[in-house]
Amino acid sequence: MKRLKLKGYSSKIDIKNIKPLWFLLIGIITMALSHLTFNIDIVGWVSMVPFLIYLSITRGWKSRLLFVLALIVAWSIIVLKIITPPIPYMLIFLYSIPISLIHLPAYLIWAKYKDHRFSVLIFPAMMVILEWVQYTFTPLASWGVAAYTQAKSIYILQFLSIFGIAGLSFLIYWVNLSVTNILLKNERSFITFKLPVVILCFVLLFGALRFEISKSTGVDTITLAAVGTDSEIGGLPLPAGNKNENDIEAILNRSKIASDFGAKIVIWTEAAFYLEPANEKYWIDSFQKLANTSNVTLVASYILLLSESPFTYENRYLLIDSKGDIIHSYLKHQPVPGEPAIKGTDPLQIFEVEGTNLGGVICYDYDFPYLAKEYGNIKADIVAVPSSDWRGIDPLHTRMAAFRAIEQGQSLLRSTRFGLSAAINPYGEMLSQMSSFDSNNKIMISQLPLKGTTTVYSLIGDIIVYLSIAFILFILFVRK
Repeated sequence: MKRLKLKGYSSKIDIKNIKPLWFLLIGIITMALSHLTFNIDIVGWVSMVPFLIYLSITRGWKSRLLFVLALIVAWSIIVLKIITPPIPYMLIFLYSIPISLIHLPAYLIWAKYKDHRFSVLIFPAMMVILEWVQYTFTPLASWGVAAYTQAKSIYILQFLSIFGIAGLSFLIYWVNLSVTNILLKNERSFITFKLPVVILCFVLLFGALRFEISKSTGVDTITLAAVGTDSEIGGLPLPAGNKNENDIEAILNRSKIASDFGAKIVIWTEAAFYLEPANEKYWIDSFQKLANTSNVTLVASYILLLSESPFTYENRYLLIDSKGDIIHSYLKHQPVPGEPAIKGTDPLQIFEVEGTNLGGVICYDYDFPYLAKEYGNIKADIVAVPSSDWRGIDPLHTRMAAFRAIEQGQSLLRSTRFGLSAAINPYGEMLSQMSSFDSNNKIMISQLPLKGTTTVYSLIGDIIVYLSIAFILFILFVRK
């Protein structure tokens, strides 16, 4: 491993006296502290700095191989944080290795062009392009995106309404690069220091104003309910018939109680129970009767078993209106990698319910921003999100769903098995929440705005991604 001699650097931190391997070790730690569960939001703004310093002060294939290994170790530790029963440990490498390899080109291309006049923008541009490729074209969805490091910072998250997760990720990567250049070169130029500071201040001010102003006026609302299940279905063997029927009866009773409390829309969790083709019609008749007699719209989510060998099913919900008519049937569009569910392909639709435009997805679907964008295009006001999590991603996964609400100006009601149910308004605020791990009656009543809001991002889309692509092409092929 060869080490570059840093000439003319006047940083007070004497980088050249620190062994390069220390930067890999510190980088692993800062990355692990910034992503997914048990994270510290502010660390995200500097989490990649040690890795970037390492790439700046070393060269040669051995140093790059060590960096690849360190990046994989970092992401393996990050994914390890969300592994709890019943999730197998092999999931660590099914996510950590692909995410590491997806991010790797950005680091290596930046290292090659680090002395370029606009090098401070090369790394963020490459990273947002690669993140976009990941959550648009791969089954990994948006897990690992830098923007999620700020999931608990509600003011910062309002920036999503302008440029989406690509815009926030770009800013985070830009700040990481700026800090790196300050430490290495004591560089405080306009593009390295002043501009990102000004933009970050704008983000904080804009976010505070947008969020607080949203509370200054009242809005028309609709009452909804998330209704939980007793079912613990998670694959084979399936629950015994009597246990499954008791689970169905329990969720029907809770739905009736929710309607008695004024809920106009009742949303069940993902995989609330399972049905078989032989008894599906019998139970659907019961769902329709409940909707009609209780004057409530049901988002009835369940598993329809197709085969036990091989294990195959439909992960679906039925939208049943208050007259008891089935007006829509939806299959999960993005099954989790390894989930033996039939993939849904039908275009997304909205339906007018009690004065609001209602849409729906199932759990992992809303880890893909393009699906939320489709609902933004057809002006959904509220999106029902039947979901099923596990302890390791709770409440992170519900916070991730809030990003879609802010991006598209939609409200969400996420009804979650093995996790946090929440009613989320278009500003990402959780107006109501209920954990399935608490002792409760599994009924969450909430009011959400009847209408959504129009966001800049819903109009301009991923313009940051497209500008980044144009910028990288210019650097690589026009001005070297």
